[in-house]
Amino acid sequence: MEGEIRRRRRLRHLQERRRRAAIRRRNALLVAAIASAVLGAVVGAGAGGTGGAGEKGPKLARGGLGPPPGDGLVHSTKPVPILMYHVIANARDSAANPELFVKPIRFRSEMADLAKHGYQAISLTQLYAAWKPGGPIPKRPIVLSFDDGYRGDYTDAMPILAGRNWPGVLNLEMGSLASGELTPAMVNRMLSSGWELASHTITHRDLTEVHGRDLQHEVGGSRDLLQRRFHVPVDFFCYPAGRFDQSTVTAVRRAGYLGATTTREGLASKSAMFKLERIRVDSSDGVAGLERKLKDAGA
Repeated sequence: MEGEIRRRRRLRHLQERRRRAAIRRRNALLVAAIASAVLGAVVGAGAGGTGGAGEKGPKLARGGLGPPPGDGLVHSTKPVPILMYHVIANARDSAANPELFVKPIRFRSEMADLAKHGYQAISLTQLYAAWKPGGPIPKRPIVLSFDDGYRGDYTDAMPILAGRNWPGVLNLEMGSLASGELTPAMVNRMLSSGWELASHTITHRDLTEVHGRDLQHEVGGSRDLLQRRFHVPVDFFCYPAGRFDQSTVTAVRRAGYLGATTTREGLASKSAMFKLERIRVDSSDGVAGLERKLKDAGA
């Protein structure tokens, strides 16, 4: 009986070693694919649909840096709404989760409504500068975040926001570069129009099930890759699917991030920099639904 128990333990240990080795091989292949995509990209190339981006008004600083533009800035450390978008596009009939798709025309209307109610979009870096060192901030600030990295961020969201001199926050999963959903040239154009780059890991895994070197690779490794490629600070992290635990938070802190966003509903608070709450915008919300969500959150 004791021999059988030892045999089973050895078998489980061997299976776990093989599983970890398979994960490392998969990550290595993905990183290699990303490196290939980066080396093969031609700076300035990319999809169309960006005419006029960044041409109205003064340009925002690359990568969401610098103080917010505009007049009437104040000093405040109050909670701030962070909107969570995913796909800016019309949902295909085969879409697994059509609620994640916001039509470009609806997105444009939502941005117009925010502006009508006095909101001014800022980056997470600008928010941090207002909360911590006490820098200037608009009277009604809002952060616009986009998870994963979809083509519509470049073709539709970027020019719409550029028309208002507003930045977005691109929570980029490295796999979006490897697949070509976004190219390095597209991301560079977004950064030049004032967008901020944040990490969303390498493979979008549930980080509560990842440990040790694998966790460090997903959290810190993604930050290193993004900073080396795009030459901008990557100081914020976004938990894949909103999944995190204390080990995850510790890994994010140790990797050097200043804060991290979740999928928890509510306003982002200075007192919870590594558990920043957001307001998810769904396909069915529209202007009225977004106004209701902001009101319910206390914005």
